[in-house]
Amino acid sequence: MPGRIRELARHTGAYGVATIAGGITRVVLVPVIARYLTTEEYGRASVILILITLLAIIFDLGQSSSLIKFVNEAPDENEKKMVVSTVLATTLLISLPVVILLGLIPGRLSNLLLGSGSYSNLVLVGVAGGLGNALLQVGLSYERAIARSHRYVVYTVLKGALSLALTILLIVVLNKGALGLLAGLAIPPLAIGAAIYFQRVAQFSLRLYGRVFHKILDFGLPLVPMNLAMWVLAYSDIYLLRRLLPPGVALSEVGLYQYAHEICLVLVLPVTSLNLAWPQFLFAGHSGDGAPEVFARVHRYFSFFLIAMAFLLAVFSYHILAVVGSDRYMASSSVVPLLAGSLLFYGLSILYASGLFVAGKTRVLAGVVICCSVLNIFLNWLLIPVLGKEGAALATLLTNLVMALAVLGLSQRLYRIPFSLGPVFASIGIAAAIVAGLRALTGDMLGGGNAGYAVAATAVFGVALAALYRMRPSDLASGVRFIRSVLRRPRP
Repeated sequence: MPGRIRELARHTGAYGVATIAGGITRVVLVPVIARYLTTEEYGRASVILILITLLAIIFDLGQSSSLIKFVNEAPDENEKKMVVSTVLATTLLISLPVVILLGLIPGRLSNLLLGSGSYSNLVLVGVAGGLGNALLQVGLSYERAIARSHRYVVYTVLKGALSLALTILLIVVLNKGALGLLAGLAIPPLAIGAAIYFQRVAQFSLRLYGRVFHKILDFGLPLVPMNLAMWVLAYSDIYLLRRLLPPGVALSEVGLYQYAHEICLVLVLPVTSLNLAWPQFLFAGHSGDGAPEVFARVHRYFSFFLIAMAFLLAVFSYHILAVVGSDRYMASSSVVPLLAGSLLFYGLSILYASGLFVAGKTRVLAGVVICCSVLNIFLNWLLIPVLGKEGAALATLLTNLVMALAVLGLSQRLYRIPFSLGPVFASIGIAAAIVAGLRALTGDMLGGGNAGYAVAATAVFGVALAALYRMRPSDLASGVRFIRSVLRRPRP
């Protein structure tokens, strides 16, 4: 059991290194954005970034997840080659016509997304970024499928380094504003994704096998509406902020809201890392002896870490912004605690959905996510006109909570994992009460009160969290060993 967890830890750690290295662009750009882009410019770029993500989902068509599943389940090498070749061919057939079509109507898309047809150049960069991210996703999914996480790290680090250098050049030196930010984030994935794609074509050929094609679509297509619904969950708030708030302040509020997301990067990184490592670990080991207990132990470590990090972000959000931001972005502080909570519930839902994946019930999972996306749109429509960006963040938090509980209930019926849920929800409730009380005590909903209160609150919550999780000295030592195993170089 410990050996299997260490194996997951090694790969999760590698993906964590890749995510951190690749996400260093975002880390470094947090203060750059605050100093070189107005909140309206950043809001404009944020809207185009949601287009990039949407196109990547459409171009992928659920094939990345199918590739991971069927490569691991293939009985021989020939079957593996047929799976990869079919995925490569399908990606090309889907993406090229869409890219050509959208390239002919950038003005109309600009008017739809930004309320003006004068930003066609931003839209074209967004289309290129969507294609690049799709190609990169397919290429990296093969590395994940064969647990070759060290190669994943190399590609992601390269993408992050190129994006960082190009973005700083375009924003700081050439003063290209929103266009520079988008181009810096879109061009490197396109270049690297195309290189990996054609490398895989040379290795596996570019042929569509009918039998494999139908199998891939049967598993992957239900994930498309689910991924689209996840896109709605992640980005509908940005678009609705622009549409539901007065035109004079909408893009500025979008910029402040998205900047709060950047501050929450410390939570995004571990959630993304586990999301990358978990499918291969789950599919490869769910039938083994003691697998549910292994998964439950992972949940204990992961939930403890996420809850602690989310609390620290919520309590010290104002002070973090005071260091890395600027005066015009300080209003993002009120959004950070709500977004930290929403990321916490989203991270837990990755583990809670395990039973649905093991049983192959992707359609059920898709149904849950679609229902939650509808709920999210309704809550945004209800709360944004009243609370603005805070309303959007609250809508996301409530939706992710509902989703986590829904997938937990459904998954446990299909593949029971002995999750210890009491400490999780008790500690979340205590954390929420402390954060709300702290802001009420200081009389500042932005969280700008004396740092001493934040430190005291952290000490109190730390004791409560350790007690709820029954963290004895030996458990803490085990946790240290677990972290060390995460940092070790993974085996190819």
